[in-house]
Amino acid sequence: MSSNIDYDVARPARLPARSSQGIVLGLDPWQVTTLLAAAATILLSVQRFGPAGLLYAAPIYLPLGVGAVIRTRGMSLPRWVAVWLNKAFRGATGANREVFAPEKVRSAGTLRLPGRLGAIELWDVDGMTCVYDPHGRSATIMAELEVPGFLMKDLHERFDLAERWALVLASFTQRAGIKRVTMQERTTPTTIQVARDRFAQRTGSLDVPSATRRYQAVMDRSEGYAVAHRNYLTLTYDLVKLAPQLKALGGGKGAIQRLAAVEAGNVRDALDGAEVRVKRWLGVRDVAALARTAFDPASVTTVESRSGDLAGVDPAAMGPTYMEEPKGKNGLVYTDSGVHTTMWIHEWPRSAAPVGFVNDLVFSRHPVTNAAISHIFTTVMTPVPVGAALKRIRQEKKTWRSNERMRAGRGQDGSAVDRADYEALEAQEEGLVSGHGEYQYAGYLTVTASDESDLEQAVAGVRNSLSRAGMEAQILYAQQGEALLVNALPIGLGLK
Repeated sequence: MSSNIDYDVARPARLPARSSQGIVLGLDPWQVTTLLAAAATILLSVQRFGPAGLLYAAPIYLPLGVGAVIRTRGMSLPRWVAVWLNKAFRGATGANREVFAPEKVRSAGTLRLPGRLGAIELWDVDGMTCVYDPHGRSATIMAELEVPGFLMKDLHERFDLAERWALVLASFTQRAGIKRVTMQERTTPTTIQVARDRFAQRTGSLDVPSATRRYQAVMDRSEGYAVAHRNYLTLTYDLVKLAPQLKALGGGKGAIQRLAAVEAGNVRDALDGAEVRVKRWLGVRDVAALARTAFDPASVTTVESRSGDLAGVDPAAMGPTYMEEPKGKNGLVYTDSGVHTTMWIHEWPRSAAPVGFVNDLVFSRHPVTNAAISHIFTTVMTPVPVGAALKRIRQEKKTWRSNERMRAGRGQDGSAVDRADYEALEAQEEGLVSGHGEYQYAGYLTVTASDESDLEQAVAGVRNSLSRAGMEAQILYAQQGEALLVNALPIGLGLK
């Protein structure tokens, strides 16, 4: 983002498209590797059989060569083949289906989560959760955020808040120990138990039975329409890069916990300057509740109705008791009481968009029933050091110029897309020079329903909302299990 751009306060957001330059002439590494394999096949066959080898090896190099240049659903065909083969292998080894056995003996401290995620530990640090990942050597803290009255503020106030939030995010890129920043919005059905309890407290001295009955009837009818929109910020710290600081704190588990407490205070202070309030740091039972209600939507009302020491969910019950990527259905995954589809946001607004352009998605509605759509929208951001970001831009400029020379040598003119790629690189470089940070980011959207037919309608509803927001998503075919875990578990995971 450049500092010398005159922003339209009403519509200041504009994100560049993904680069189309690839390694060479728009080809990604998968396509280049496939073309090299086809060329190697031709070379070996000619050396072995002479000119006749071109005919003998045609069934091999022709499919490789043609398939290498085909793109579908936003990805190259060779990459799709790798994704499908990965799912087929997992299906053959039984890794696409997870069923919890209650009687199975589990090691102390482990969680009921699929695969290596079962080794993750949840530590309580003065009422706040610190998630320790022994495999990734990372620690994660999570906060529920609140921006009081954001939708009620005028355009200039929203723009000012967005600028302050951008500065907070930029400050995270200056910290070598921050591995990942995750922002998440969850829209789920909820309960009005708090309103019921407050009404019960205030009607103790009233002697108007008819009014009490009518108000209770109104609350009963409202229960089915209660919807919660909650926002979370998750920060994941790289314990390897923070090893000197941990050593100074005494090392071991205690040092990691003290570091988590210190970082929580730092994050709270940074957010206060942006007028973003930390409503609460998530406790162990809160983290487990978010995961549990994502896998088992039918449990939302029960979990939300708990209070006091019973609020949330015991960590032993945070994972799914059943999870399956069904054979022949590559765009969804089943869990305890829900069926889910996770999509990757591959197009963000390129034309000028207002602050809060995702509101259309947050408040998306079912196209038939007009009910709120249960979903989880996650933006996973990996900070990039300024030096590495500038080096990446220089390399991409070099690739762009090389592609331009190759196109000119073939008598082809560059397209508007090519020019936009270069202008985006220039804007990114100017932004870094003027003090902005850089992230590698990806957006994921999980839509949840009770059955497949309802899920299909819900997906249609969110696609309508995405189009109004200037965004576009594609279903992560054959990757639904891993993608759901990224969104359902609020522990700062990323999709590889």
